Amino acid sequence: MQILIIGCGSIGSVLTQTVHEFSEVERIYLTDQKRDFANHLTEALEKTEYVDLDQLEEVIDQVDLVVEAASQNAAKKYLPLILKKGIDAMVMSVGAFADDSFRAECFALAKTNHAKIYVPSGAVCGTDGIHAASSGTFTEIHLITTKSPKSLKNAPGLLEANLDLDSLVEPTVVFEGSAKEAIGKFPKNVNVAATISLLGVGFEETKVTIICDPTTDKNSHVLVAKGSFGEMRCEINNVPSPMNPATSYLAALSAASSIKRILGDVWIGI
Repeated sequence: MQILIIGCGSIGSVLTQTVHEFSEVERIYLTDQKRDFANHLTEALEKTEYVDLDQLEEVIDQVDLVVEAASQNAAKKYLPLILKKGIDAMVMSVGAFADDSFRAECFALAKTNHAKIYVPSGAVCGTDGIHAASSGTFTEIHLITTKSPKSLKNAPGLLEANLDLDSLVEPTVVFEGSAKEAIGKFPKNVNVAATISLLGVGFEETKVTIICDPTTDKNSHVLVAKGSFGEMRCEINNVPSPMNPATSYLAALSAASSIKRILGDVWIGI
């Protein structure tokens, strides 16, 4: 397999280092808006090669899988191009799919061009349960996310509300609403809300609560679901990525695990 990874930040870096060890992976092409972000990878890993953004179209024709690990803007810019060529894509900035027209376009392109769109579970647990229960009916899906002020810093939703995170002394709810609203106001913090929305009841019906806790150094998610299957409550306390406190280390590991699964012949827990 040959892979192109768009974005060499925290997720792209961990993903590259992990899949570099997979014997089935022959080549990893890397690109980023800033070439300096990829230097630590290309200098240390022999299977890697940097390509400029203006070379992407010719490189896409050579690979089996493109991984977007950059931003919602990058997903919106490059995903249609990838799918039109019939190349499989893995999307980490899942919040881009909260845009109804973009989601419909990408899903249609994947079907027309026989390409696959992969969305890893990311930094949340319980997606397998939501997926299984979706064959029945839901009465509630609620995601409660807790992050430190450092993780939430500069989120548009906080700037809009003029909230001073440095003044907080105890856990404080900074957002309550739909997943669609949460993704717009906290685009770098709640990609997991998009993943859950796609699996369950959609972006408008999925409830999201975001808590800023000045006493924590973890990124925590509690997923609560109720429906014809019964009730489910899943909780995870993630270690933030050392490169980006807004991103959980598990998000990158889930992408690597997904690629390993794609490469394998036995899928457990599908």
